[in-house]
Amino acid sequence: MPHQRDRNARASASSTIEDGTQRFAIRFSFDGTTYQGFQSQPYQNTIQDQLEHRLRGLLKRHVRIIAWGRTDTGVHAQGAVATVDLTKDEVERFAKMAGKDYLDETNSNETKAARFLFSVLKEFACNTGFTGNPQVRYGSISSKAVVAVPLDFDARYSALWKRYVYYICSGSFYDQSPFVWSRYAWRVREELDLTAMKEAANLLSGEQHNFSWMSVTQAGELRDPRRIVKLTVEEVPVQLENDDTLPYFLRAQNTNIYKISGSCDFFLYKMMRRIVGILVAIGQGKSDVAMLTKCVDAFDKDEKCKEKIPHAFLETAPAKGLCLEHIEYSIPI
Repeated sequence: MPHQRDRNARASASSTIEDGTQRFAIRFSFDGTTYQGFQSQPYQNTIQDQLEHRLRGLLKRHVRIIAWGRTDTGVHAQGAVATVDLTKDEVERFAKMAGKDYLDETNSNETKAARFLFSVLKEFACNTGFTGNPQVRYGSISSKAVVAVPLDFDARYSALWKRYVYYICSGSFYDQSPFVWSRYAWRVREELDLTAMKEAANLLSGEQHNFSWMSVTQAGELRDPRRIVKLTVEEVPVQLENDDTLPYFLRAQNTNIYKISGSCDFFLYKMMRRIVGILVAIGQGKSDVAMLTKCVDAFDKDEKCKEKIPHAFLETAPAKGLCLEHIEYSIPI
């Protein structure tokens, strides 16, 4: 059975578009801590539901946005993209509501309407879904840009590549670590071997590899698991000696913050988190690059390889450390 995102995309492409319809692309960020992922689900609090609820209040009609894909519960985003279609009358109405700096004749109605959408989707408050007090709300979704795009633009299928980043907080359990990272990083108690992790990342980067064993295969998945991924591993400075310019909630003692970046034209389900799990296992010394090389070579030669995957390579990194950082298109968004 096709995924809901596939059904949505096909329905959008096949539906009749009225004359004068204008499509707008929305680039937005969100804190996924208290949401059950991006994609709409019955009786759940999701990013898609919150965005559509916000737009429905503005348009006074049913709204269905088409997004770049989906995220799991707890995953964050800095560069997510979705589209919404407005009628000619709605564009004209929103154009009149744009800020005074955009009401001059040099700006088109589409530009003015985009500015208005950007303003109403900027840091709007959403129910966190888990607090005991229903009045506790905070701006966990925020637009970063809204632009008019051609009707054949598709947030998912027009994407050239995506970049995810993953943060890891490493250090002794008894050392002080910045509490703010508890929402956005995987806390690993052991010290990590950064050199070994970089070597493993280099092994997986730049050449086409079969990532089927480094992902969770879903029923009906027909896309080629052989991908070319670019991976980098770097340390993020969180402690500056004799310098108080760093906010106190980001400082740490005897704690290291690592950032793993991954770029690819298409990520298999949970592929990035499985890759992170493998890199961390190597950084912890639970396995090594030689074993990773053996697994990669075996599965590259035979997609139905029966090679036994080491238990250390089977861990999926927690969702909270993952963030969709950027989606690249042929047009600027």
